[in-house]
Amino acid sequence: MKVNARLLVRAAASVMALAQLVPAVAHAEDAGAAGAEAPSASTQLETITVTAQKTKTGLQKTPIAITAMSGDQLAKIDIRSAIDLDRHIPGMTVSDSGAFPVNITIRGVGYDGLQNLSAQPGVAYVENGVYIASPIAVVSSYLDVGQLEVLRGPQGTVNGQNADGGAINVTTNMPKLDAFHMGVEGSYGSYNYQRENGMVNLPLTKNLAFRATVQHEAHDGWYYAPNYPGNDHIGSQNAWTARGTFLWTPTDRLTVTVWGELYSNDINGVGARNMIDPIAGVRATSNDYATPEQTRSRIAAATAAYDLGGATAKFSTSYQYAFINNRNSADSLSTAQALEYYGVKDNIPEHSWGLNTVNEEFNVASKPGGRFDWIVGLFYQHTSGNENVFETQQGSSLIGTPYTIDYSAAGNPALYLAQQAAYGLSFASVSNAHRNSAAGYGQLTWHITDKLRLTGGLRYSWDKYTAHTAANFNIADLKSEFRKVTGKASVEYDVAPHSTLYASFSTGVKPGGANLNTSSTQIPQSFTHEFVRAYEIGSKNEFFDRKLRLNVSAFYNDYRNYQTDSEDPLPYQGGQTNIPKSKVYGLETEVSLILPQGWRIDANATAMGSRVDSHMHMLDAYSAQAINRATGGPYGTGNVDARYAAYFASDVYGNQLGRVPNFSTAMTISKSTDLPFGKLDAAVDANYRSPYWERVYNNPATDRVGSQFMMNLNLHFQPKRGPWYLELQVTNLTDSSDIATRFAENFGVGGVFDVYVPPRQVIGRVGVKF
Repeated sequence: MKVNARLLVRAAASVMALAQLVPAVAHAEDAGAAGAEAPSASTQLETITVTAQKTKTGLQKTPIAITAMSGDQLAKIDIRSAIDLDRHIPGMTVSDSGAFPVNITIRGVGYDGLQNLSAQPGVAYVENGVYIASPIAVVSSYLDVGQLEVLRGPQGTVNGQNADGGAINVTTNMPKLDAFHMGVEGSYGSYNYQRENGMVNLPLTKNLAFRATVQHEAHDGWYYAPNYPGNDHIGSQNAWTARGTFLWTPTDRLTVTVWGELYSNDINGVGARNMIDPIAGVRATSNDYATPEQTRSRIAAATAAYDLGGATAKFSTSYQYAFINNRNSADSLSTAQALEYYGVKDNIPEHSWGLNTVNEEFNVASKPGGRFDWIVGLFYQHTSGNENVFETQQGSSLIGTPYTIDYSAAGNPALYLAQQAAYGLSFASVSNAHRNSAAGYGQLTWHITDKLRLTGGLRYSWDKYTAHTAANFNIADLKSEFRKVTGKASVEYDVAPHSTLYASFSTGVKPGGANLNTSSTQIPQSFTHEFVRAYEIGSKNEFFDRKLRLNVSAFYNDYRNYQTDSEDPLPYQGGQTNIPKSKVYGLETEVSLILPQGWRIDANATAMGSRVDSHMHMLDAYSAQAINRATGGPYGTGNVDARYAAYFASDVYGNQLGRVPNFSTAMTISKSTDLPFGKLDAAVDANYRSPYWERVYNNPATDRVGSQFMMNLNLHFQPKRGPWYLELQVTNLTDSSDIATRFAENFGVGGVFDVYVPPRQVIGRVGVKF
């Protein structure tokens, strides 16, 4: 399906036509319901409250494209972590990049600097109102979630550090003061899948309660690797998640929450396959280099909210630690195949990345019900990080030569060249970095009439990144800094009691950073911040006595300085660069429908298009490494000339942006059936996504990801008597072997790797709650 620029005009016409139709439908609906008894809650759609603007508002009265799901809804469609949101949320892709952090992309904005410590995600991640700074922590398991919200479009006013793509808000269940509650659950399934979790809610006094949750989740690997040392199936995981939360209400005005979260995951091998690997089987790899990985995340946070009467003052603080350490095969091939194809065996015996973050936020927000709703606040964050990378490339004459991981060669040309000759040292880097971010923001909504509202908001952001880095031949002090004003303006009009039209203009920014390329000729040493101007119109509606919810939005995002990766004509001088102008546009629809006899349908569909609007020369790593091999390596005879020629022959003008599928859709059909001995809830969900480009280069050999189709089944039985329940989950019902993600390595030998969707799993579950 091809989407062109006429989409926005057509979408606007559709929304305007809907605006004319809604009052008539709503009038007939209200007239038919007049005088009737209020229907039971089970015959109506639930009322959803969101915290998208740092205050509680109804989903249908919030002028932002938002998808909100409860913890039960997440369980029905088997969403266990952020990676599983892929294909379920309009305009969103989630890429598992193997040994690197997860890449969440909304409306074309993601995290293309996965291998650059200074790069920042374009989608903010917020848990219980606290901005989570590290993309490493985003992969932690969803545990005891009350509600998850995905906000699409720039969040440049009140959310997090600032984000030009969107935001994910996760709210976990808070302690309850009223009674003791507990629950335990156990699961077992295919590939030795195990999950055990428990929850306890303890009222300690009349105004103090504690809630604790813990979960263990593990499974065997499903990637067949006959050459892998010690285990021929890789990709196994062993994860622990724990959270403890205190709720204290010492007075009627003051509420204090203190919570801590621990996440730990040990992975036996990266589940990815080099696209050139000749081994048979899509979930198979010939890799013979062990690639264990450890991921750790620690969060401690506190929030105090004080009722001022007409407003609420809130202060939150947190300390966050995130760490990832892995060994990685930069070719993911057997030694013989790597030598045959690349000329070297490329291994990374150590890659560690640690981040320490402290952030604080203070805001004062009005209470709803007045003529004006407002919020003002301050945000500050300091992050210190370190990254160590050690890589070897051993040709046939050096294969098996022992080495010691020694970072003293980083920045020392003589020692580096000596170790390169001795055992094939290819890259050694030590980086220590600091980032300070500060912002002040304010937003005001004016209820001009009962039906008409205007909203305006501004945010002033300052961000400074510094790093001291030693790598290969260079020692460099890197710096990147920006100041920017972003904000939003929107208008809403209630054309009927349950139908609202809105139009908005908003801006957002993603911080810039620095590259380690002190002698580059084309790629900047510091890449600038990414900026977006976003235009959106939408309609949010509930019809037929709140049995049908229909939300539609059309958007046009105008990007400046889009961040992406490129090689420099000179070897070892690539990094992040900026495309001056690009755009993403589309139409999103979400539908929820209550049908008779316990049936329900939840569905969404998205059509998107994208385009690079600037002439821009770039060189992708895959092509650069091919030149290196053809010319006898970096700085070989004719190497630099060939790289220059390839760089200036490439022009991404007119290309599509990475991870912007032209069409995607998802649907869940569920039914609740009352039986003589209990209640059976059944749900089947299916999702489809059209082919898309993984990167802006649009290279059909390396960047094209095929279409994807997945189905899942969930059966949940709750007896009439007793607190226990049974559940059956079948994921990937059709046993699809579609490619979930294609990841192109920016360094090393320039390999391109495929991550496939997990195979079909049948999981049984039993639990008790009271």
